[in-house]
Amino acid sequence: MFATKTLVNGAEQVASYGFRYGFLAAGIGMLLGQLAFNLLGKRFLGDVGMYPEGRNEDKTVVKAPLTKEETDRMAVIFIITLFVVFFWAGFEQAGSSLTLYTDKFIDREVGGFLIPTSWFQSVNAGFIVLLGAPVAALWVYLGRRGKDLSIPVKMGLGMVLLGVGFLFMVGAVMERGGDVADQAVKASIWWLLATYFFHTIGELCLSPVGLSMVSRLSPAALTSMLMGVWFLAPFVAQIAGGYIAAYVEELGALKVFGLIAGFVILAGLILIAIAKKLFHMMHGRG
Repeated sequence: MFATKTLVNGAEQVASYGFRYGFLAAGIGMLLGQLAFNLLGKRFLGDVGMYPEGRNEDKTVVKAPLTKEETDRMAVIFIITLFVVFFWAGFEQAGSSLTLYTDKFIDREVGGFLIPTSWFQSVNAGFIVLLGAPVAALWVYLGRRGKDLSIPVKMGLGMVLLGVGFLFMVGAVMERGGDVADQAVKASIWWLLATYFFHTIGELCLSPVGLSMVSRLSPAALTSMLMGVWFLAPFVAQIAGGYIAAYVEELGALKVFGLIAGFVILAGLILIAIAKKLFHMMHGRG
């Protein structure tokens, strides 16, 4: 969050000071991190990561044929990865269409101070700091009472919440009277903050469980490959997100934000609807 606030927001000063100070700050930060790791790593981590974790394991497991349970679990990884593309394609609008809309059509003046557009890139990080612990506590609370949600349900819920966030952007466009070109007509900043609020909760429902899901469901010999499959989702989503943002000027923000909301909510509901089947295919690891 602080890096975004300090460095990304400082991009507005690039024209005056040049890129070298941004790269210098990043280099200093990495150097400090390396020093902290070298000086404190032994004290707090011990021998963790010093030796290959599986060096003494039976290597015949690599050649063992996949069982029915393993193929089912792999199928779940592929299916959920496909759904998650929709989430990240919408989420990545934060750095493109949402930022451009904020710059032109959101009332950013608070108490006589005009909030720089780039500052809103820190809103998501701020909400993560505020909401991360409560959301984690909610999962623990539900788990202790035997009511914990399965991984597919959590991810489907995250997608629905992302779509709800875009509905607030639809509200922002409608407050302005639609896609009017007059930049003097502004929408309330609260629409944007509500959007980021729901996007962050959706991210907290979906993102933290992704890597752990792959680790739990993948066969030991294929874990690294399936991690790569999982990261295909944001790769494809960022490409798709760029194309989606490009249509805002052609189709209008109202239609684009509305379509994103509709598609992501629909995909989330479908994932929730098939969650029981996916949970069964996880064979006790969901």
